[in-house]
Amino acid sequence: MTSPNDQFTDIANRSQEAVTAAVRTWTDTVQGFAGTLSTSQSQVPDLSSVVEQYFDFAEKALANHRELAQQWASAAAKASEAVTQQAQHATPPIAEHTATGTEAVVDNAAATTRAAGDETASTLRAARTP
Repeated sequence: MTSPNDQFTDIANRSQEAVTAAVRTWTDTVQGFAGTLSTSQSQVPDLSSVVEQYFDFAEKALANHRELAQQWASAAAKASEAVTQQAQHATPPIAEHTATGTEAVVDNAAATTRAAGDETASTLRAARTP
């Protein structure tokens, strides 16, 4: 049977070997990538060109958003103006129609009241005469 110290030493050795293998693999990968870069410079993009392209795209997108917002605002203003004009044109005929209708209702109510009063008076007269 192995002692706890021997087990600890064995675990430490295996861990060290695993870390060493991982670092060696990583180093080999990075060196291979660096070798590829040095032999083919055309694969690496020019960073200043990437930045320029990004901001050119952002400027175009912002210009399109601005144009869309301006078109929307213009359409909203025209629609609001059209609704206001229609309301202004519709108000006088509606007011006139309302006044005429109100006069007709008042006249009808007065005639109905007169007729009811005449009918009541007639009924009272008939009730008085035996």
